[in-house]
Amino acid sequence: MAVVGKHSIRTKLIISYVAVALLSLVVLGVLFSRLLSDYLFTQHEELLIARGHAVARILKDVAWGRPLNHQARNVLENMGDFTEAQVWFVDRTGLIIATSKGSAEWEGIQLANEEFIEVMKGTVVTRRGRIGRFNTAMITVAVPVTVGNQVLGALFMNTPVSAVEETISHVRRLVLGASAFAFLVSSLVGVVLSRGITRPLRAMTKLAQEMTQGVFHRRAPIETRDEIGELGQAINMLAQGLEQSLGDLQEERDKFQSIVASIGEGVIAADNDSNLLWINPQAVELLRVGHIPADKLKMEDLSVPLLDLLHRVGETGRVEALDVSPHPSIVLRAYGNPIRRGNERAGSVILLQDVSEARRLENMRRDFVANITHELRTPLTSIRGFVEPLLDGTVDDDQTRARYLGIVRDEALRLNRLIDDLLDLAKLESGSMAIGFEVISLGDVAERVKAVFGPLAEQKGIKLSTTYPNGDGEGLCVMGDADRLQQVITNFVDNALRHTEQDGEVAISVSSTEHRVIAKVADSGRGIEPDLLPYVWDRFYKVDKSRKKSQEGTGLGLSIARGIVENHGGEVFATSRPGEGAIFGFALPKAPL
Repeated sequence: MAVVGKHSIRTKLIISYVAVALLSLVVLGVLFSRLLSDYLFTQHEELLIARGHAVARILKDVAWGRPLNHQARNVLENMGDFTEAQVWFVDRTGLIIATSKGSAEWEGIQLANEEFIEVMKGTVVTRRGRIGRFNTAMITVAVPVTVGNQVLGALFMNTPVSAVEETISHVRRLVLGASAFAFLVSSLVGVVLSRGITRPLRAMTKLAQEMTQGVFHRRAPIETRDEIGELGQAINMLAQGLEQSLGDLQEERDKFQSIVASIGEGVIAADNDSNLLWINPQAVELLRVGHIPADKLKMEDLSVPLLDLLHRVGETGRVEALDVSPHPSIVLRAYGNPIRRGNERAGSVILLQDVSEARRLENMRRDFVANITHELRTPLTSIRGFVEPLLDGTVDDDQTRARYLGIVRDEALRLNRLIDDLLDLAKLESGSMAIGFEVISLGDVAERVKAVFGPLAEQKGIKLSTTYPNGDGEGLCVMGDADRLQQVITNFVDNALRHTEQDGEVAISVSSTEHRVIAKVADSGRGIEPDLLPYVWDRFYKVDKSRKKSQEGTGLGLSIARGIVENHGGEVFATSRPGEGAIFGFALPKAPL
């Protein structure tokens, strides 16, 4: 709300209007007073002149002499009442020979002033001001008395100006009162008019202030059709246009934010000074800065390399890229692109892509190629190394020859297992592995695996057992392929036996919950470090690097087992504590009754 103060338009209009009115009244009052004074004095003088002429006509018809006859003196003595002035009759020599009542003390005085000289020329003379013979300001009118063309004397009529001034003062008081009233009325009119002018202006000012705060739905009242009304109409049209533009802008902004929020990449916007302008939730998550409120985030909180990227974009004016690792397990590819407004750079935008999985897959592919090459070359090298002595006749001992042939057989079997595992892995990845679904009991599968590995476990001095925590093995049915699930449990038991020392224990456990059947293989081996557990399902990953090659698997068994379980709609798990053994298992949906 606009404040009406000493600097407001309303105040200025009121002051200006009142000042003009006051100045006008003062000027008019002074002019009127001056004109009134001149008018009254002139009227009084003309009245005296007219009466003087009337008396002069009377006097010229009476006998003149010195002293005046009785008739002339009566006329003069009563003339004071007629003219309301002191009347002197002066002869041609300037001697006052007769006066009106109350002026006898002036009789016999000789006049020789300018007025007398002029009047004796036959001219009417008037004078205003203080006369030396009187102690007050007077109006003096001298009228010649003529007979024919001869000036016999003159009538001097003297009246105080106080009477006229009293009239003037009375009129001035009336004028002053009227001026005060007019001033009051004009001031009130000025207030009303200024209010009528400033009220719509204040409304428009308030509207403009609200527009600066983003409020565009209000409209200024239009009460007149003058320039102020046109201004109000223009402001209303401006507000309507801004409201429409803001709505369109907000709609486009919502669309932009929805699009940016829906993409998987992180987006960051910064100004030319590398100040953070906007960041989407994906970027917050990728950079691991969710613990900082979004409105408190700064570029320094995100990543120092990103600041360097912004500086490079600002220097080069083109797209720049670099890798950022906010966490050891995360690799982000950051692309910096300048934002241009015309020919000027308005800032920069950074696109963050999580390439961790791609890097991991690339590393896995590279490791896979290296491992498979190694795994294939190792048995082939061994086979070649033992076959060549047999072929060139270097070995002639039957016992040695038999031992060499046994090694060649074992390496060939190892190579065959590797090829079989690779084929299974390829089938799993391509989705071509044939899986026949039927209702089977995981308890029966566990018993078959126990029967297969029983002799080997007994030979190694390891206790192999099956347990059913829920009872006698009932209610352990799932929908699946018995051979493939047996392959999974076989892999778990094979690994457990290879990593369990003599007098150890390997237990196959099958249990059920309301919706799932869980199979676990637990051993009493050395266990696995917690930081290594997430990698045991990777291809060619081997926990125990110290074992002999003859005791190692292909490194693909657990990866294949996971693929088989996931194709059955289940999930695998592994737990371990160093020195306390390990547990490998899987869970499948329970078969419907």
